[in-house]
Amino acid sequence: MNRCSKPLNAAFFIAISEILALAGTLFHSKSEARTQHLFPHKTQRGSLTFTAPPRVLLDGRPERLGPGVRVRDARNMVALSGALRGKTFVVNYLRDAAGAIREVWILTPEEALRDPAVAGAPTERATPRYVH
Repeated sequence: MNRCSKPLNAAFFIAISEILALAGTLFHSKSEARTQHLFPHKTQRGSLTFTAPPRVLLDGRPERLGPGVRVRDARNMVALSGALRGKTFVVNYLRDAAGAIREVWILTPEEALRDPAVAGAPTERATPRYVH
């Protein structure tokens, strides 16, 4: 007894599935190209080298990543700081109240060329201020 009465239907559904999967990947790649980071007002810009997290070099000076730091890559996906060891990126970042780096956005080449004031970051490197 043949349980699949129409083998042509199975081939048709497989072909349709492949076409839809291909269309989905094409749509996904186009939507990624339009992704743009939105940065908070007090964002600062710098060159960040991940040496041995939580220790990093920010513009050539040793710094420390804060506990629970969030690093977002150029596609705005969360990246693990350990996986970025030994790499240098142009980034926008925020500091916490203790002065440690708490959020990092790795910039795309287009964002890195854009003026920091337009991107939401101050034009000068701001020093952390402590309020008592």
